[in-house]
Amino acid sequence: MEVIEVLHMNGGNGDKSYANNSLVQQKVTLMTRPITEAAITDLYCSLIPKSISIADLGCSSGPNTFLAVSELIKTVNENAKF
Repeated sequence: MEVIEVLHMNGGNGDKSYANNSLVQQKVTLMTRPITEAAITDLYCSLIPKSISIADLGCSSGPNTFLAVSELIKTVNENAKF
């Protein structure tokens, strides 16, 4: 079996798609939220950057990407008010 066949995610919304089979990843994102928020807050408050870049290097779409990135953006916005 080729590596490409083993490592790719199934797109779409079917029963075997990543979007419908990534509950563990979602739980990890939610469990690590306080750690991530604290890290962003510490970084933002110590550097006071004019801009900040956020990249999700995982699956390019789907509910977990939107969950993680939206939480990061919310944390940055909250810290930008100081």
